[in-house]
Amino acid sequence: MRTRAVTAPVLARPIRAAAAFAALGAAVFVAFALSLGMGAVPVAPWRVVAALFAADGGPESVIVGMRLARALLAAAVGASLASSGAVLQGLFRNPLADPYVIGSSGGSALGAVIAIAFGLEAIGTGLSAIGIAAFVGGLAATLAVYLVAGASRVRSDAANLLLAGTALGSLFSAAVSIILALKDKDLNRAWFWLLGGFSGRGLGELAAVAPAMLVGFAAAMASARVLDVLSAGDEEAESLGLSPARARLAVGAFAALAVSASVAVAGMIGFVGLVSPHLARRFVGPAHARLVPASAVVGATLLLLSDAVARTAFSPVEMPVGAVTALIGAPFFLYWIAKRGLR
Repeated sequence: MRTRAVTAPVLARPIRAAAAFAALGAAVFVAFALSLGMGAVPVAPWRVVAALFAADGGPESVIVGMRLARALLAAAVGASLASSGAVLQGLFRNPLADPYVIGSSGGSALGAVIAIAFGLEAIGTGLSAIGIAAFVGGLAATLAVYLVAGASRVRSDAANLLLAGTALGSLFSAAVSIILALKDKDLNRAWFWLLGGFSGRGLGELAAVAPAMLVGFAAAMASARVLDVLSAGDEEAESLGLSPARARLAVGAFAALAVSASVAVAGMIGFVGLVSPHLARRFVGPAHARLVPASAVVGATLLLLSDAVARTAFSPVEMPVGAVTALIGAPFFLYWIAKRGLR
């Protein structure tokens, strides 16, 4: 009897985690089916599933096939932003940290707007020249944040990085505003990019950024124990022989890689990286070995549903996906803070 009393709580935890991941997996599957079925020509969810495995190439199979690439890209971007958000919240011990906090989103936006202003066109890499400029801008901005914060020094802390990211983010936003004021003919194109979306994007763009996303996710999973230690505080990390500054530099760089890749194909989409980890934490707890993949699944689900709403709410006009995530994420997050706090 004593053995049962001791082992039952130990066994209950992985069982609860498995049940949580099963529920999250079911949710993303439903979101995927809804995303493939919603559009100018609606397809019922059960017919979507049948069309995915049909070999006759009927009308429904063609419709679902056309939407499949966009849905895969939306799921990948959502997973990448959400898992990066979970990493950054653990890295800085700040529940409000998200992909914007290290400057990568703002730098990507600035790179994209510069490319638009100079009329750079597509090149044969799966990404447009605008996407490549956004990717490079995001990485360069993150490097600038670390240099300004002095992250290579042992005494650098999370507050320095947060302050540097906020300040440089404001600088990037000001630069974007100035460029758009001078190049007002490109305003509509840049505005849609700044709010994010997947119109006209598919497997080519996904193939171009998938390596960076996969590397970023693999690094996040490999850093799970490091993130758990950092979440306990810098003093605790140093007592265990870990350099907080170097850890933030290494882990943050991989998070910036994944975020920049996401912005390069989808533009700036907010709240996914902020809200998803909070939702996932309620399912699987704070341990990053479970939190990072759970956040990725929640982010994929959220962005699939947001993209479906963006395509259909005011059809035939397509809304920017970033506007939908803001409409969903901001009220939800305010309610979450008021109801439960940022625990």
